[in-house]
Order: sequence, then structure tokens, then C-alpha cells
Amino acid sequence: MITSQHYFVGNAEIFRVTEQLIDLPPSKLFPDHQEELSTVDLPDKLTLSIHSWIVRMPNRLIVVDTGIGNDRDRDGSPFFDHLHTDFAEHLASTGVDRLKVDMVLMTHLHIDHVGWNTYHDGIEWKPMFPNARYVFSEQGLEHWRHDPKRQTIYGDSVQPVLDAGLACTVDQAGSMDLGDGLRCVSMPGHSPDHSVIALESDGMYALFGGDTMHHPIQVSHPHWNSTFCEHKLGAVGSRHKVLQWSAEHQALYFSAHFASSSAGRIERVAGNPGSYTWRFV
Repeated sequence: MITSQHYFVGNAEIFRVTEQLIDLPPSKLFPDHQEELSTVDLPDKLTLSIHSWIVRMPNRLIVVDTGIGNDRDRDGSPFFDHLHTDFAEHLASTGVDRLKVDMVLMTHLHIDHVGWNTYHDGIEWKPMFPNARYVFSEQGLEHWRHDPKRQTIYGDSVQPVLDAGLACTVDQAGSMDLGDGLRCVSMPGHSPDHSVIALESDGMYALFGGDTMHHPIQVSHPHWNSTFCEHKLGAVGSRHKVLQWSAEHQALYFSAHFASSSAGRIERVAGNPGSYTWRFV
């Protein structure tokens, strides 16, 4: 796995803690774009990273998205079921004391973004970050409460947070000021509850894009939806908004699934303001 670099956006230090890497054929990741795939030079397998971003500020310690988690019943999925990764140890080795994390931000409540909300102590599921506010969408919470297919995930990764009184839900209609230049902004499409996290610090900008994009090829092909997008038209619209905002603000973009460094710049193509390119940093 790639060793995480540390980035600085104003007074915020940002680095990645990786849980695992997954390889998918392009045809599986972008099943609706088979004809176009044949015109693009891509490898036989596309690597996706599943990781958390850590944001360290002078008086705050924040985790953005919490991956898959260990020891969970995920119906036999080869990517998610009963994992035994060293994520928790890696988190600690980077100097992150889970007891000092004061906020956990979830861009949405999909299986690979909520897992390390909790851990199993041998008896029951408990919050991984017991002194943090867990921030996520009220709409997503209500959807999961009533979706029979998500009850296992809800029970091991969301309900313990609610029981501990640590949840802070966001109205999906707009945005929420999280303090210290952080803002949660609704960006639905990939899922109805999907949001991005914008950061402004000392005149510098960052954007944690969640699942707005799964692979850098979508920067230059924003009409491509991944197989995981629930509302395709909405996902394309949100992707264009994210690309435009990131380019206009010269923001450092922190992806949820790009491999390599997972962070980079979205830049306009000269002479074609509606087209963008990706540059890892």
C-alpha cells in the first residue's frame, strides 16, 4: 500500500489511513459506458482505495469516513465480509489517539464509509471514537432505519453511535457549518444522502469529495457513473458542481477511493472551461 503523505491546507494537517485496496475491471466499475471504455487507454484492472482522511487542527482531531471495519457480517462479500485488517493499529501508529478524536464526518452511509464507527470488544459493538460527534445525514439515517437490506450494517455501525448519544444529523436540504472553516454540503446523486466536506483555512481550500468520483478518469469524463451510483442523473450533476468548485477555488481534492496518493488538483483544460484534468500530488 502507498505510504500516506501529509498535506497542509492553512492550519490543517491532512493525511490518509488506508484500510485496503480493491481491483475491479473497468467494465465492472463503469458498466453503462462499455463503448466509450474501448476508446480510453485504461489497464485491465482499476485499483480503488478504501481509506479514512484524518484532519488535525490546532484544537481539533477529525476523521472523514470510516471504511469497512473488522469482524462484520457482510453476507459473504469478498471485499467486506469478516475482514481482519490492521486499520486500528495503523491509525494509532500515525499518532491518532481515538479517544481524542472530536468529530467523525461521514459523507454518506454506505457500507465502506461507516465501518470503523465502531469496534467489537468481544461482547458488543461500541463507538470507536467515544468522545466524538458523529456527523451524518438525517435523510440517510431514516432510510437505513427502514431498509431491511441494511439492518445488519445499521445494527453494528450506526445504532451503537445513536445509543451512545454521539450522533449529530445534518438536514440534507442544504449545508451545515462545522466550525473552523469546515462545512458539510449536500451533494446527492451517488446516494440520496451524499455530501461533501469543504474546508477553508488561511485562504486555502480543500474538498473531501466522498463518492462523487471513484476513479480519476471521471474528472475528464464526468458523465461516467460508477456502478455504485444510485441516482445517475443526480450524480452527474453533483460531479460537475464539484469539478467547477474545486477548479475555481484551486482546492486540494481528497478523494474517497482514488489509489496512489488519493489527493490531487482538478484543473481546467486551457481553452475549454467545461473540461478538466486530474493531477495527483
